[in-house]
Amino acid sequence: MKKTLFLYILKEISSIFFIGVMVFTIILLMEKIIRLIELIILKGVNLYQILMLLFFISPSFLILTIPIAVLLGILLGFGRLSSDSEITAFKASGISLYQLFFPVSIFSIGACLLTLFLVFYGLPWGNRGFIANLYLIAYSKSEIEIKERVFNDLFDGFVVYVEKIPIQGKKMEGIMIYDERDKEKTNTIFAQEGFLINSGESQDATLRLNDGEIHRFELKTNVYQKVQFNTYDIKLEVGKALLTMGRKFQEREMSVEGIKERIEKMKKIGENTTSLEVELHKRYAIPFTCIVFGLIGVPLGIQPRRSGRSYGFVYSIFIVLIYYISHTAFEMFAVRRIIPPFFAGWAPNFIFGGFGVYLLVKAANESPFKPLIGLTQTLDLVQEKWKGLFNRA
Repeated sequence: MKKTLFLYILKEISSIFFIGVMVFTIILLMEKIIRLIELIILKGVNLYQILMLLFFISPSFLILTIPIAVLLGILLGFGRLSSDSEITAFKASGISLYQLFFPVSIFSIGACLLTLFLVFYGLPWGNRGFIANLYLIAYSKSEIEIKERVFNDLFDGFVVYVEKIPIQGKKMEGIMIYDERDKEKTNTIFAQEGFLINSGESQDATLRLNDGEIHRFELKTNVYQKVQFNTYDIKLEVGKALLTMGRKFQEREMSVEGIKERIEKMKKIGENTTSLEVELHKRYAIPFTCIVFGLIGVPLGIQPRRSGRSYGFVYSIFIVLIYYISHTAFEMFAVRRIIPPFFAGWAPNFIFGGFGVYLLVKAANESPFKPLIGLTQTLDLVQEKWKGLFNRA
């Protein structure tokens, strides 16, 4: 195969691939972005630190978006070549479909290796960087800001309301605090005034209250107490609040080694590890989805139609949806111990990979796949009806 043609096909696929990676990654990051915005608003974390946190958690999303972008790039790239009759021209020049598939296979294997690298090295690196940055943020947040006439929920289970804060001062007047950090009792505290004492050396700050009372209620014994005080100090663990939020972000971003360690610990105490074993096999199997989608993308992309790009996008969404539904179904079977955890991770790859080889052989022999023809005709009908509605309007 000529080098020019090889590079031409790679260029057609890669341009769409990189756009797909960016778009899909941003879409998946939206939930994290919204939650991290809370750090900016509630904790006063600066934008650079937030961007660094997003950068370190991005590998956990890239292992999902790279295979999807591979499928999208191949479908749209070959859809464009097919709609412009370039595929027909290649065949007329004596270039077979298998030869056209060669650059796609190289591209898919490269994407697979990149995803494997992210699974085994990118995730651990990202997790270490994420935790390290959270500690830096935590230690730098000795200065906190409490706003007046606002319920400040800066800490888990701890809400502060202040009636008035004098300008350019840390003195607060008319303070009400609801403290449920201790699960066995709740404290409602009222104070005439208070001062926020920040520590520049630790993650903690101290809220010193003057002239107030504590209303304490113990949940187990239903005992109510009222305590008056002249001075009362409350320790505020700013760093702990940030790190608690960080641990919540990390729950779903475990590395392969982290999953293995947790499986070993759970087996030692006799706990069921099926769900973690399923997750482990999924981590191994997901990179090879790039190759599977490469097999499926080429025969679907060269279908003869004039709207190559629009149909390619529809097909990519449809295939990804079915693929991940099948993953979820096999995962449910594995969790219920109907099938081994191995099949939960690898069965969708085997099924879709076999289907891709079947489609590739039929496309190379120019033998139509009837269900695909029916789906194409259905999409044509929907497109015509859609255009008709707009033309009437």
